[in-house]
Amino acid sequence: MYRLLIVEDERAIAHGIANSIPWEKWGFCIAGVCSNGEEAVEIIRQDKPDLVLSDIRMPKMDGIALMQYLNENYPEISIIILSGYNDFEYLKMSIRNNVAEYLLKPTDVDEFEIVFKKMKLRLDEEAARKREQDSIRRDRVMNALLKGYGYDEEVMENEFEKLADGRLGVVVFQPEASECQDSRSFYQQQLKIAETLNRRLEDGEEHPVQARFFCNFEEEITAIIYVEEDFEEEELENYIRTLGDAVRQETGAELFAGISNLYPDYRMIPQCYEQSKCCVGQRLYRQDKQGTFFFRQIRDTEFDYYQIAFDEEKIMYSILNCDRAALTEEIEGTFTRLRNQTVKDYDYANWLGLEILLVISRKMLKYQVRPEKIMNEHGCTYSDLSKKQTLEDKQEFLLKIFGLFMEECQIQQAGNTKTRELARKIRTIVDEEYMSNSISLEYIAEKVHKNTAYISKIFKDEFECNFSAYVTGKRLEKSRLLLENAELKIYEISQQLGWADVSNYIKVFKKKYGMSPDEYRKILTKNG
Repeated sequence: MYRLLIVEDERAIAHGIANSIPWEKWGFCIAGVCSNGEEAVEIIRQDKPDLVLSDIRMPKMDGIALMQYLNENYPEISIIILSGYNDFEYLKMSIRNNVAEYLLKPTDVDEFEIVFKKMKLRLDEEAARKREQDSIRRDRVMNALLKGYGYDEEVMENEFEKLADGRLGVVVFQPEASECQDSRSFYQQQLKIAETLNRRLEDGEEHPVQARFFCNFEEEITAIIYVEEDFEEEELENYIRTLGDAVRQETGAELFAGISNLYPDYRMIPQCYEQSKCCVGQRLYRQDKQGTFFFRQIRDTEFDYYQIAFDEEKIMYSILNCDRAALTEEIEGTFTRLRNQTVKDYDYANWLGLEILLVISRKMLKYQVRPEKIMNEHGCTYSDLSKKQTLEDKQEFLLKIFGLFMEECQIQQAGNTKTRELARKIRTIVDEEYMSNSISLEYIAEKVHKNTAYISKIFKDEFECNFSAYVTGKRLEKSRLLLENAELKIYEISQQLGWADVSNYIKVFKKKYGMSPDEYRKILTKNG
């Protein structure tokens, strides 16, 4: 109900308006009836109404002075002018002072209904806007506290009554995310859950926990909670579980709650937030869809998760040999050791999985497998691993990616076999025809129906030698044998081996063996 103040100097009219109109039906209740502006000002100062219905001509302080006063001091209070004078100057004054409506006497009930229903809608919109602004302001205050700044005594007292007599902590609720949910729909779900939790806390009943839930800067459903000094941890756990049950009944969402330690000093709130995130992060390692986890349970853990390692050589062997069973065994075995454990570094599973993925991706480059290209073609990125909500989902993601690597390796191996066959065919041609002066990349390309660049590349990859260097090497080795025959002239050997220019042959021979063909022949003759 919106509170309406009636200001009218004619008593009969004032009480007639107050008592003969169905105000409650239209969403209003009468906050007071007064005979002039001075009386209205006193009521407004003491107990601000939402709306003022005022006559223009009144003793002591008229409607014009009242509208000016409201405009200057209480601009949030709407005013409707009711006047028996159809005076253009009054209308101009009303517009200048932001008067909501201007009614002329006599006014019947139908006219009142039209105007006040319109005002009800306007006030509803203003109230919704104010609630939203207040919510944003409070969220900013809470976010500032979570981050470690915004320690304002007045703010803290406003947010948490009896602060000195109790303890503060942080609760984070995490709903189970669906694989098909996009980030926007998941955030909308978060907002709906926060609204449900707050509605439960504001239902008029007395609650043992003072809190307000909101989606924080990391889009976590969070509340800074306040409890009395003698409030037991078991009571808190039961209460949080009750809130989770209420959310499940209303929205169907399963919630897992992380609860920090409780402290009397609000400057511990940032530490409490980190504790609660660590607690809610334990959901990854457990089978529970709904439950609560306290930070003290983490503090007492002795599990040394940093000792968990993976066998990269076994994973590589499995991929290269298409052994899916061995690959699955190694990946599942690595993550199984984390299951049902308490992990203080709650993000460890993500780091471990990412390390496996990056190490194997780097090793795959050696086998002409391009991990980023393959993942991009299948709509995957490295960061997708951290979005998986369970250990099983993370395992399946890694197995899916490594399965793609396995398929690419098979393709590469099949391609390599064909390439090796082609390279050997080219070498056979060269071995048979290297003495011909027509031997060249162009000549080979025409024979095998491939382009020269491709032939040059596969020949070098397969035999670790340039095509031209191989041909030259074959010719030089043959020339050494021919030089043993003293009857053959140097230029004849050069021509026989495909060198049209004898000087070029002599230059290449000397570069290779450190002497000219003639000097080499003399050594052969001397030793012979």
